[in-house]
Amino acid sequence: MGSDQQASTVQVLPTAAAVVLIGSLLGAATLCALVLSSDDAAAMRFANGTLPALLGGVCLWCGYASVRNKPLALWTPLPWFFAAWAAYYGLGPLVYVYGTPETVAYMDTLYPLDGRALLRTNLLNAVGLSAVVSGFALAYRVRLGATSRAETAPAHSAWRVALLFLALGVPVKYLFELPYVLGLSSYVLPGSVQYLGTFSGLAILPLSVAAAEHRRGARLLLWGLIAAEVIVGFVMLAKLHIIKTVLLVFLGQYAVRPNLKRLIATGLLVAVAYVAVLSPFVNYTRILLGRASAQDLAELITAAGSYGVAGRETLADLLPGVQGWWSRLAYPNAQAFAMDQYDQGKPGWTFGMVGYVFVPRFLREDKPIMTPGVDFTYLIKGTDTSSTGLGFVGEAYWNGGWLLVVLVGGFVGLLFAVIGRFSLNAIRSRQWLYVPLIFQAIYLGLRPDDWFVPAYIGGVLQVVIVTLILHAGLAAMVRRRKDADAVARRVSDSRPTLSLHGGGDVS
Repeated sequence: MGSDQQASTVQVLPTAAAVVLIGSLLGAATLCALVLSSDDAAAMRFANGTLPALLGGVCLWCGYASVRNKPLALWTPLPWFFAAWAAYYGLGPLVYVYGTPETVAYMDTLYPLDGRALLRTNLLNAVGLSAVVSGFALAYRVRLGATSRAETAPAHSAWRVALLFLALGVPVKYLFELPYVLGLSSYVLPGSVQYLGTFSGLAILPLSVAAAEHRRGARLLLWGLIAAEVIVGFVMLAKLHIIKTVLLVFLGQYAVRPNLKRLIATGLLVAVAYVAVLSPFVNYTRILLGRASAQDLAELITAAGSYGVAGRETLADLLPGVQGWWSRLAYPNAQAFAMDQYDQGKPGWTFGMVGYVFVPRFLREDKPIMTPGVDFTYLIKGTDTSSTGLGFVGEAYWNGGWLLVVLVGGFVGLLFAVIGRFSLNAIRSRQWLYVPLIFQAIYLGLRPDDWFVPAYIGGVLQVVIVTLILHAGLAAMVRRRKDADAVARRVSDSRPTLSLHGGGDVS
């Protein structure tokens, strides 16, 4: 592939979309600053009711435009980040303006805020997003993470990679991770060991490709694996685990038969199912059992049998009038508390935990829990009965004010560019051994509400190390033979393929 073609392939964010986004962010930040200086309550309410919606809509359009222009962009963090940002920091803050009074009162139980405090959080989010986009654009312009070997690297056998992932993940998940999560073991499972359990789910993607290549037994194994992962997710009452499984199924299908419109439609259906069914059912089951997870499939079946109208009425009676789905998308209360703490000379400590990322737990048993949501809740409410999120932008302000917001946002954008470019190269070369890093890139894009050190430092470092080990020790084992390459090309020729030269989402 020539240099011009390769350049067009890796331009994830179209120039027009970038111009509209940056212009919108600058305008929103300027308007927020002007309204804050005016102290006009009516102007604050107008700004709080329109600016998040405007920026959320622009983010959604930019995410769609990037994938519509370059279908391979779906394998990078940026489109997913735009979608998640629109949900958390576009739709979420609007609950304070358009939500029911009961919902606002419920959110104020964590930390109350007025129109001025809400507008400050919207300004914070606009500045943070500007920093991420700027860091991404700068890294792409200087071609950080580029490689000249993308087209010549040998392809990997999807079937062999899937079997390897299952061999790594299944024993860890069912012998160590599952007993630990269900509370059936007394040990603290190191994060590095627990991460290996995710390989059983990651096998869904290469298995989908192997099934499309008509590998004997691949389709049956694929559906069995999907069923097992979903059941485990429900037994653990882990919504995130179930969402990851569904996402991997989507990505597997997109790798085989890319269709952006179908992906969006299915994603909307899953979002509705999450809000209407999954989240209420998990909350109800936790209340019914009195703990965070079931301990066997029988308990899950019993909870499912008692759910339905009675279950929904139970949840409604607990929080009458509260729009729970909307409140879970909103972070202004946590952000406002963090901003007030820093402004009062009480900065956060979470960025100081970065040194622990490089220390395995088995070498230091007193290593702190790297996700400080419970400690943050205790700081706000004086209780540690729940875990409160903040998002890396609010966390950056809490730890270092506006300067750290800009620096951290720029770092996240740079990280998106580097690992996004690696993902593009790996997918284009069909190097399925690197699925862990590809999926981590997408997952990071979906979690702007996560804690910075464990997600953007520890999580990335962990996956990079594992990927390097896989490459060094097992790359030769999974390389596709020439005859298998010919079969794969025949299968590929008989199906819609990704367009690498722009224009549509299916060539």
